[in-house]
Amino acid sequence: MNLFDKTQIGSLDVKNHFLRSATYEGKATKEGFPTEATKSIYRNLALCGVGTIITSYTYITEYEQPDKHQLGIYNDSFVEAYRDLTDTVHTYDTQIVMQIVHGSSLSQGYPERAKILGPSAIVHPASGITPQEMTKDEIQDVVRSFADAAGRVKAAGFDGVQLHCAHGYLLAQFISPLFNQRTDEYGGSVQNRLRILLEVYEAVRKNVGKDYPVWVKMNSSDEVPNGLEIEDFLKISVQLAQAGIDAIEVSGDQWSKHKANERLYYKEAAIKLSEAVDIPVILTGGIRTIADMKQVYQNSKVNLFGFARPFLKNPAFIQSLS
Repeated sequence: MNLFDKTQIGSLDVKNHFLRSATYEGKATKEGFPTEATKSIYRNLALCGVGTIITSYTYITEYEQPDKHQLGIYNDSFVEAYRDLTDTVHTYDTQIVMQIVHGSSLSQGYPERAKILGPSAIVHPASGITPQEMTKDEIQDVVRSFADAAGRVKAAGFDGVQLHCAHGYLLAQFISPLFNQRTDEYGGSVQNRLRILLEVYEAVRKNVGKDYPVWVKMNSSDEVPNGLEIEDFLKISVQLAQAGIDAIEVSGDQWSKHKANERLYYKEAAIKLSEAVDIPVILTGGIRTIADMKQVYQNSKVNLFGFARPFLKNPAFIQSLS
């Protein structure tokens, strides 16, 4: 099979094996609505042959916003605002999936007015921000916020929704022993640290229906001592697959610190995951050439590849590979 051939990601038919992985654009309005500049980015990606676009991370609550001019989907007024965008992408036979996120202490666009929540009140070493430890009621509020946002994603014409459980945001902090030091049922063991993610998935699934694609992007590890390890990532992923998640994109918490000449940062984790689950696995990070992909594709079950930074340099990156 050729990587430029049609394939499936779960129930989703796609025109090739290449995905645009979620990438912050900073082109939305202050309130999070898409602009003509936003639509232009996605139109160009579709025009240039991307099989599946994953949007930039999109915030789900009005009380916090991880970055300025970030896309939002925190109330029903966004549904109509995105329909022109999804319709435009579909004219190029490209699928588009929205990534949804709840931030935390890693970053906030407006920290002075944000309600910053976390699994534990631990200062984040990168930002210096200490979040408020979440109550169980607040955890359930976040679960509902993800479910409500996913319903809007579907109503706006997106082809699927991706839960952001990577790169230091709220769900990633819950599965990390570095940031989650709770002593209740949401902390401690792998099973407990996974609990909120499973609850989010189950609430999302109930809201969008059994056939709508629900994906997750996850850290394969925290890439620092005493953090999330690959073994725990595999245990978590297997449970998500058993629960019904449709695809898993593999990343890591230190993705931005890998050097430009490094390749395939998370290859080993993705290959191990593909052997442990029967759902599609998407490898992202340090993929620059067809040779990079063939190395993985010909020697493992991984056959889906995501790119972020290459598209920032060249929206026609996919065309340059052929």
